[in-house]
Amino acid sequence: MKLVAATYAFWCLSTCLATAQTKPVLYPKLSKTLDSLAYVDQWPMQQLFKQLPDSADRDLVQVEKENFARHQPLLEKIVRQVGYPGFQQVGEKSANNFWLLVQHADAYPAFQRQVLELMLSEVKRKNASPVNYAYLTDRVAINAGKPEEYGTQVEYKGPGLGKAVPRSLRDPKNVDKRRAAIGMEPLQQYLDMMSGLHEQMNAPKPTVQ
Repeated sequence: MKLVAATYAFWCLSTCLATAQTKPVLYPKLSKTLDSLAYVDQWPMQQLFKQLPDSADRDLVQVEKENFARHQPLLEKIVRQVGYPGFQQVGEKSANNFWLLVQHADAYPAFQRQVLELMLSEVKRKNASPVNYAYLTDRVAINAGKPEEYGTQVEYKGPGLGKAVPRSLRDPKNVDKRRAAIGMEPLQQYLDMMSGLHEQMNAPKPTVQ
């Protein structure tokens, strides 16, 4: 089964970014809510990556889409009530989880654009991750039919499973400068990682002897 590893990459990134809450936050209850939503959001993708079936024999890709839709009104309510929930509001882990949930709101592009605009000022205040901002920038661009700035959204081309390449990219010669300016690795290093994840995710499941 050939799966889209770009979605998995968001899970991987969020897992790597996840850190324990160590500082007091303004909205501890909201922090717990975001962590719970992110757990539900990511569970189907983790099962797919492990190539484990659902116990109720559901289509896990469809379960994932249903989770996204069910979470959307909650995300919109959060933005109406507190604006962008950044590090100060909910802590680094939960802020990253909010970003991840917004990344998956592709069915609501106007909402993604709204959050991206709110996020910019928070990045400048060091209240949100510039790397997360880059991912959402590219997501919004792709959903609007425009080229990416950072090359984070990929597709796979070539023989077999293919190798990761950006779906589109503005000014490719200077992309590594843009990435380095916000602390991202060189694009080719990222693409090699994505290709490796894609191969791992779609490797044949070992048969039990």
